[in-house]
Amino acid sequence: MTIRNLFPSVRAVSARFSPRSAAPVVAAVPEAPAHRHPPVEIPVCDPGPDALACERLRARGQFLARQEDWEQLATEIATAEAERRLTPGLRSAAALLAEGARRDMTVAIAEAVARGKPREVQSAVAALEPLLAEMPACPVIAQVVAMVHVETARAWRAARDTNAPAIDREAAFARHMATATRLNDRFDPFELQSPLWAVVRCAVLEADPAPQDRVADDFEDLIDLDPGNPWHMWQLGKALRPARFGSWEQLDAQARRTAARTGDLWGNGGYAWIYLGALCEEAGAFARLDAELFVEGLHDILTRHPTQDMANRMAALVGHTLGGPTRAGSTRRRVADCLGWIAQDHLRELHPQVWAEVPERRSGGKLDRHAAAPGQARALDCLAEFYGPALEAGRRVQFGPDGMRMIKGD
Repeated sequence: MTIRNLFPSVRAVSARFSPRSAAPVVAAVPEAPAHRHPPVEIPVCDPGPDALACERLRARGQFLARQEDWEQLATEIATAEAERRLTPGLRSAAALLAEGARRDMTVAIAEAVARGKPREVQSAVAALEPLLAEMPACPVIAQVVAMVHVETARAWRAARDTNAPAIDREAAFARHMATATRLNDRFDPFELQSPLWAVVRCAVLEADPAPQDRVADDFEDLIDLDPGNPWHMWQLGKALRPARFGSWEQLDAQARRTAARTGDLWGNGGYAWIYLGALCEEAGAFARLDAELFVEGLHDILTRHPTQDMANRMAALVGHTLGGPTRAGSTRRRVADCLGWIAQDHLRELHPQVWAEVPERRSGGKLDRHAAAPGQARALDCLAEFYGPALEAGRRVQFGPDGMRMIKGD
């Protein structure tokens, strides 16, 4: 019996468990009044090359899953992982293929969870059992299944607005994390040289009774397996916050240690990546931040990866997420002021999707008023805010292939 006979179409599962929604209604937006010269002029690239690459990989994984061509999917994911293939924005190609492969399933499960329908969730997840039975020794397919369980567990824990009692939601979280952990125990990341399995190992920390004892070692293993992917360092920074599995002292120690271990690839960029993961979640990380080392790390990141995707990402992080009104002489002001040299030395075009993706700016625990703005509006607001004094003096800021220029207004 083949996988096609055993495994029901993922697309059919999605159709079965997802309510059909009406076509979205787009409200008409009145055109802004024409300006002869806008205060900030910058070419726009939308979508950018990283956004295109990420969606192409997700779509490929989704297509192969819908065709139930699991052997081909496993081959393509394994090849991408062995080559440590990355997108222009340094995302794992293997992880994106795997994400696409489970996308229909996880969307359907998330919608069933949101409606408080545990039986529908269980039926959807049970559709994976024949696949595992047919390919029990395939680490790629097992990893896809393990991450479906992780995402189902997270969906139950986050679903506070359903009619499911809290005790049932926590029981479902524990049950799915336990299944993911059992699968993880069968496949060793170092034996397989598999960052994907190291990601699973880090994900199931959420259900570990003592995650603080493992978090640094597990993420260190992941970074060692895939040092060119900075998002593992970002995730380590998030995980080491006191609100998660670590402490500010541990965060600082691991940031310095990671910078030393990855210095051949990143210079001091490893320090910056880990702190960015923490700073974008909690301002408390500023208290331990070595601002000069952090800024040096930003320079190293942009020197080693001088792409417009990276320039937009760093500008958006320091200018939007970590920027805004700050106290003169503060560490936060030192970080926010990095927008100046990033824009001057590196920014040549705007990638709106990058600006839309970065974490929202918070002020006093509240979301910034521009948090829901589209990426392009968010970017232009941020640049206009930073260059406010010059704009108020009648100048214009113009970006182009040769850099940024201040132009006298007319």
